[in-house]
Amino acid sequence: MPQISLVEYVPDDIEAKQLRASFDPVRLDPPTGPDSPELTVKWYRQDPHDWFRVNYTDPNTGFHAGWHQDEDHPALGRAHFQYSAADEENRWGITFEHETPSLILWEMVDELLEDVRPTYQYANEES
Repeated sequence: MPQISLVEYVPDDIEAKQLRASFDPVRLDPPTGPDSPELTVKWYRQDPHDWFRVNYTDPNTGFHAGWHQDEDHPALGRAHFQYSAADEENRWGITFEHETPSLILWEMVDELLEDVRPTYQYANEES
């Protein structure tokens, strides 16, 4: 994925409680910057369904988007998407095409780059 410039375990390779990917701000479309947006992944293996929190944050704009599969919003179902941008925030239930963790993660990253950033991060900006 050419937009990502660094991937690391947090806090380190041994504990590896989460995964953090840094985006090159000029490789994103539209570009952002100067600071690198980050995607953090926390995954909890359990039965019958894994829990996870995948969060994207752009420190340049304050935009946040998250895909969560947990018990925080039971009225929305097992998984939900949420975002906050400027004076707006929203969340709704979602389902995934895949069940394999790596494929779910790819699904989220594709959605982030193709739909979420263009639709929600820049929706209120004037051209």
